[in-house]
Order: sequence, then structure tokens, then C-alpha cells
Amino acid sequence: MRSFPPCLTLAAILTVCCGCEKNPFSGTFGSDTSTDSQDEAGDGSAADGDSAIAIVSETIGDGRLRQRLGDLFEGVLPTLEETRQLVDRHAELPDSSVIPFKLDKQSNSAQINELLDQAIVALSVSEVSDYRRRIREANEAIAQSQTNIADYRRQRVSASWAKDQSQLDKVNPFELSKEALDESIASEEEEIERQQAILVKLKKTFAEELSKIGVEVDQDGVESLLSSVSGDDIVTMAVVFDNIKHVTAQLQELTEESGEALDVSKRYYGIYVVMIHVMDRIQKTFVRDVHEKHIPKLKEFAAQAEQNIKQAQTLIKVNGGDRQVLESNIASNELTRETADLYVEYLKRNAALIEKENKLAQKKLATAMNTYDTVKLSSDVAALMNTGRRDFETLMKLKVPSLREFNNAAIRKEFQRMTSELRAGR
Repeated sequence: MRSFPPCLTLAAILTVCCGCEKNPFSGTFGSDTSTDSQDEAGDGSAADGDSAIAIVSETIGDGRLRQRLGDLFEGVLPTLEETRQLVDRHAELPDSSVIPFKLDKQSNSAQINELLDQAIVALSVSEVSDYRRRIREANEAIAQSQTNIADYRRQRVSASWAKDQSQLDKVNPFELSKEALDESIASEEEEIERQQAILVKLKKTFAEELSKIGVEVDQDGVESLLSSVSGDDIVTMAVVFDNIKHVTAQLQELTEESGEALDVSKRYYGIYVVMIHVMDRIQKTFVRDVHEKHIPKLKEFAAQAEQNIKQAQTLIKVNGGDRQVLESNIASNELTRETADLYVEYLKRNAALIEKENKLAQKKLATAMNTYDTVKLSSDVAALMNTGRRDFETLMKLKVPSLREFNNAAIRKEFQRMTSELRAGR
């Protein structure tokens, strides 16, 4: 999803809406940028290990959290307001137009969807996202060290012992001795252990941060979110919904401060309606991607594996190749086929969960759109928005399916390979 500069400034919107430029997070909230931290590394490990683990246990301070929420509100509100204006005019537009560049419902919907995608990007920032990024970086560091070790071991085959090296080889940085390569291998193995220790802490904190935004997951659930192609989207969805709750709370506060002036109430409730559109769009996109992108690709993997199996079986029958190698190929392709089938069922369960939530969101959206017209005459808009905020809290009580069916080491390895290919093809 692309991100574009917002067309309106927060100051302009708030001036129009309530005659002031107040940021509800400014003042004492915005001035406190201190960070609270907790030291969880009290296990007597080496100093380097302690410092590595310490970076995991940092928790965001109250001031920083409020500053982030203030930045979030200021960054997303212009996009939401612009979207609200497009929603307002939608009913008055013709269904279609033969006149070039003349607005109709189709072109207006396209503009709305583009702005909703921008809002999703803006609402995707949180501590959960940060921990997910750090987990990915630790995994990448481990993978890089493993690649380095494989390279060092390859070099070691033809390398000489230090005592056998010529004087020229000893000063040549590209001619490493077996001893030097062994040291490099040991160093990379230590780095893998260090990163694995960090990963344990990161995953624990990641689960805790998810719990704070209403997503309760066990260890299998954490692995599911981190290693499946749908995991990133589920985490993003949870983060967006949590941030929507915060934005709704601020809109409610601003509505109350305005004395619930009808024009102001209409604008703020309209933005609330747009946020339900955001929720609806991200859910529908998730379900569509699962059914139209990920599952078809996995079925391609399974079909290709089936074709390879039949070809190998034919070659065995006519004695057309090395039987042992062909039987090994058949076993490998059977594993691919089995894993692809399990992966499809796993993604279907994920999609079914989100589809069920989307049906609830659809009802809320229909009610909110109907209420939007009523808001012009309503004297209790803040109460309506408070109800909406509680709705967000109940709409994202998601229990992520576990990866228990992938506990077999060979299947899990194949599952991770497929995830890499699915992500690369996105």
C-alpha cells in the first residue's frame, strides 16, 4: 500500500472543526519524551550477553507512548478527514459517467480506497510492529551467520594449516589458515547463540505487547504470526484496530470539548465512520489475499509436486534413472504436497476467523452510515462514539490458529521455505 502526503494539515482541520488548533496530546503529553526501561538480564551472564538482552527489555515510557499517540493522531487525521469528504459526496454522484474525468461513484470509490490504504499505513505503527521488526532482524542475523559458517567450512577444505603456509600466504588476507577459519566459525556460532537468546526475550515481549492490544496468543500462536505468510497481516490488523480505538477516544474528547456543536459533531462522527471503513477494508483485503493469492500459489506447489512424483514413478517403472535418487525425490515431493495441503487448511482457518469478524464489522458499518445522517440532529454524539470505541474492543478478540500440525521438523522446514516463496511473490 502506498503512502502519500496528506492533502490537509491538522491545524486546518481543527480550525474548521472546532475553531482552535488544539492537539489533544500536546502540552504536558508532548513535552515528556523520557523512556522508562527495565533490566531483565540479571542472570549472571557475560557482560556482552547482558547488554544484548537489555535492548530487548526496554519498555516504552508513558511520555513516549503519549507522544507516539499524538503523532499518530496528527498524522492520520488529515487523511481521515479527506476520506470523509469523499464519503459525503458519494451518494450524490452518478453511478458511471461517459465524460472523461467527470466524477462518478466508481472513480470516487477508487479515491476512497486509496485514502483508506494511506490511513492503514499511518495506523500500522506501534510497539508491536517494532518488536516484530526486531525479531525479523535477529532471524536475519542468524541466517547470515549460518551462511558465513557454510562459506568458512567450504574454504577450510582447501585451506592450509598455519604452519604449512608460505610467507606470502600469511600476509594475503584472502588466504586464511584452517586455524583462522576455525576462529571465524566459532565467532559466528557465538553470534548465533547470542541472537537466539535475544529472540527468546523478543518473542516473550512480543506476546506481551500483543496481549496489550487484545490479541491473546500462546507460544504456538507467536510462532504462527512470525512464520506464516498471513501472520504479518494479522499483526498489522490488530495494530490498526488498537490505534483506531485511541483515535476514536480523542475524537470523542474533542466532540465533548466542542459542546457537541452540530457541525463539529458531524465532522468527527464522519471520521469515526471512515475508521470503520478502514477496518472493513483491511479485513476484506486479508480474506481476498488468502483466497486469491496465497492458496492458489500453494496449490501450484502441490500440483507441481504431484507431477514430479508421477514422473519419478514412471522413470522407476521403465528403469530410466537412478532408483535410489528417484525414490528420494518422490519422498521430498510427497513432503511438499503434504505441507502445501496443511498450509492451505491453516490459511483457510485464518481467513474464516477474519471473515467472521468482518460480518460484525459490516453490521457496524451499516449502522454507522445510517447514524451519520442522524448525527446532524443528535445531541449525544459523544455517547455514540463511546459506544463505537467499545465496539472496536470487541471486534478484534482474535485467537490465532496454532502451528501444531507443522511440529514435525521436516514439515516445519518445508513450511518455512514455502512462506519465504509466498512472501517473495507478494
